[in-house]
Amino acid sequence: MIPTLRPLLVAAALALTSSLHAYSFIGPSWPSGTIPIQLQLDATTTSDVSLPLNDGSSSWNAVAQSALEEWNMNPGRSRFTWTTVPTGTARLGDSVNSVTFGSTLYGRDFGDALAITLVRPLDDDNDAIRTIEADVIVNNKYSWNSYRGNLRITPYDVRRVLLHELGHVLGLGHPDEATPLQVVAAIMNSRASNTETAQADDIAGVNFLYLTPFARPVITTQPTSQTVNAGSGTALNVAVNGESKPKADQFHSYAWLFKATGARDYEVLFTLNNPGTLDFSLAQTLDAGSYYYRALTPDDTVESAIVNLTVNPVASSPGTTLTNLSTRGTAGSGSNAMIVGFVVAGPRNKVVLLRAIGPGLAAAPFNLPGTLGDPQLTVQGANGVTVATSAVVWDQSPNVAAIREASARVGAFGLAPGSRDAVVLVTLPPGAYTALTSSPTGATGTIIVEAYDADTNRDPSTRLTNLSTRGFVGTDANVMIAGFVVTGPGPRNYLIRVVGDTLQPLGVTGTLDDPFLKIFRGDGVKVREFDDWDSPLSAQPALRSAFEQAGAFPLGDRQEPAMLVTLPPGSYTAHVSGLDNGGRTNPSGVALIELYEMP
Repeated sequence: MIPTLRPLLVAAALALTSSLHAYSFIGPSWPSGTIPIQLQLDATTTSDVSLPLNDGSSSWNAVAQSALEEWNMNPGRSRFTWTTVPTGTARLGDSVNSVTFGSTLYGRDFGDALAITLVRPLDDDNDAIRTIEADVIVNNKYSWNSYRGNLRITPYDVRRVLLHELGHVLGLGHPDEATPLQVVAAIMNSRASNTETAQADDIAGVNFLYLTPFARPVITTQPTSQTVNAGSGTALNVAVNGESKPKADQFHSYAWLFKATGARDYEVLFTLNNPGTLDFSLAQTLDAGSYYYRALTPDDTVESAIVNLTVNPVASSPGTTLTNLSTRGTAGSGSNAMIVGFVVAGPRNKVVLLRAIGPGLAAAPFNLPGTLGDPQLTVQGANGVTVATSAVVWDQSPNVAAIREASARVGAFGLAPGSRDAVVLVTLPPGAYTALTSSPTGATGTIIVEAYDADTNRDPSTRLTNLSTRGFVGTDANVMIAGFVVTGPGPRNYLIRVVGDTLQPLGVTGTLDDPFLKIFRGDGVKVREFDDWDSPLSAQPALRSAFEQAGAFPLGDRQEPAMLVTLPPGSYTAHVSGLDNGGRTNPSGVALIELYEMP
């Protein structure tokens, strides 16, 4: 079990039964020098055991000292030292490394683990490299003693458990939970076993962490201050030891830090997987502020010069509108159905062209495999009443002549006669609508769903203000891609969001965990990417205000992306994937991408 306790990076637990693997790491390593440990076992034990213990130890702290000495037998740049204290005073974030008995994790449920190690890094970011605090808590709901030989059901051997947990303190993980899987003898395997001393694999892991030499970082190219208009592009660049793309590893970590204009403190931009360039190809006013770059090793903290990014706001053009949305993804049944939502705002009716294309993608010139062969479209109003349904064969629609004319006028590509693509051309009064894509046969496959503003003479007072698509997000070629067009005399402000786990209370199952959003211009240039909407924290008030203005429901998961962007007229695509597009355990699932026109 690995409970999440921010700002702690690691919580590692030792469970009750046995298994085997090769050394792995769960956290950073310590700076060179001493690792001072405060032993509190005697002050916190609830075990009614007569001393000496079975192995002759005169106290629980003496057993811990024996485990510390065993790890110190290995050469390295960091070594344990220890003191004993008469009272149990350990607490979270006190900068004291404690070894203690306890029944809770500082007030939180312990669970059934034999012991848990909590490791705190220098900063709570994704590339933490230096440990600054660690606490070991032994679960005192169990019976304990200290002995040699095979593991007994009860009492448990506190020495081998402490040896395991102190390995976590040093930065070692569970070999039997590593990827790729390797079966080895190790005290660091996740299950308590008959192994009672550090094995060759354990020692190899510690030697890697504490004998491997690492270079001190030097900032060889400093970033420079920039000024840009919102919606335009610039970048902040840095080089470390002559490398413009310095590579992070077990001993080197890099991060940009940001302080928004008017804010008090800097914060790590932890959602950026960024080597040395902070790209603002589509700079926004929320990007304005001060920045610096930081390089870390276990022993060094090196920082660049502080620079300023000034982003001049530009007027949002009320005459600029969204004219179409096209989303490519996987359509299925139930929660995996692809659903397009849109709002007609203004005083007049609007003509809307909707298409769900599967067979048309399988044919030349696209030749896509795995397409949905029989999509069907159903358009519903906000009250759930159906207002239009597609024909089984698109050119058997009663208004096929009007469909052909509207398709040509909005620039939609042609469909083959007799194909089972779904098309609806409908005149809608102002209001909110959904277009549901389904398969009469229950099939699943790739489709494109398109929504076009098909008015012959567009009136900016009546327009499509909000466009959204809910569908299944896969990996690689099966990520969700939403294309949209901004048309008008000047730039306009929009809110773009991707919703994953927040959909669960709405009855959606199999949601996408930790979605990632990338925005591309029509020419294929990536102009912005975003992971968690709570980074930077300084942007949250503006985003929450935008949610309210747009009528968007609150996000319940900090890992969902949301951005306020000023977009010049043009075509764009938004790519939705799981974080790192498959680098996570569960990168697939149902997600909703939303595009809101801001006042």
